[in-house]
Amino acid sequence: MNWQQVDRAALLAHSGNDPYVRWATPAGVIAAAGEHGWACVAPWRPSGHWGGAAIVAPDAPADVESEALEFLAAAAREREVEVEWFSTAAGRELQALSPLTVAGSGRWDFLWTEVPPVEQASAAVDLVELDDSADAARIEVFARSHNPGFEGFPGRGFATLWLGVADDQGDLIAVGSLHELASGAPHLAGIVVHTEHRGRGLGRALTAALTRRAIEAVGVSTLGVYSDNAVALAVYARLGYRTGHRFETRSLVMPERLA
Repeated sequence: MNWQQVDRAALLAHSGNDPYVRWATPAGVIAAAGEHGWACVAPWRPSGHWGGAAIVAPDAPADVESEALEFLAAAAREREVEVEWFSTAAGRELQALSPLTVAGSGRWDFLWTEVPPVEQASAAVDLVELDDSADAARIEVFARSHNPGFEGFPGRGFATLWLGVADDQGDLIAVGSLHELASGAPHLAGIVVHTEHRGRGLGRALTAALTRRAIEAVGVSTLGVYSDNAVALAVYARLGYRTGHRFETRSLVMPERLA
């Protein structure tokens, strides 16, 4: 076995103060260090959704991340939780051992910034605050209409802030939110712009405003974006975001859930 369990302070040191470790892992993270790299699992949100990552050298053995997952999943079961997802660098192999099964995968980039965007929202973009509970149905209907893969989850208590843009009739034409990670760091989520209003800078204005609010509150802003979304990646780069990792994430389930 290549892995030894360590605490968060040792994980930070072993990872070289990695931004994912800094901003996405809470004090109770289950962490491991080895000769080829580091790995960890933790709740993504305060309410749960356990997952994590293994980051190793490019020339590491092909099975080393699978060993990390096996090691961490066993440690998680001692806390009576199951790992629901696990990430590697894009293109690296991962095998889940019983009782877990890989049920799907996707590639996304973990981004962060500690510098408030210089640009201010245009005077033509009137941002309004929305309520996670009272406006949940309104946000959900709008966002699903313009992005079926919407992952803002209004009404579940994940968001600490929703901002929106409405047209002259009061109908939403853009929304976005800040979620709170289990670490306490803000995480941008659920940014959607009406298909007929794209190209006007609404998404950029929302992102800048949310980023500014996050940094004012906590000192950092994080987000995740699909790796093939070149347009969004360019917007985030212009707003000062840096890429911490390009992940390939596998969803993990128990076999009975696939029946």
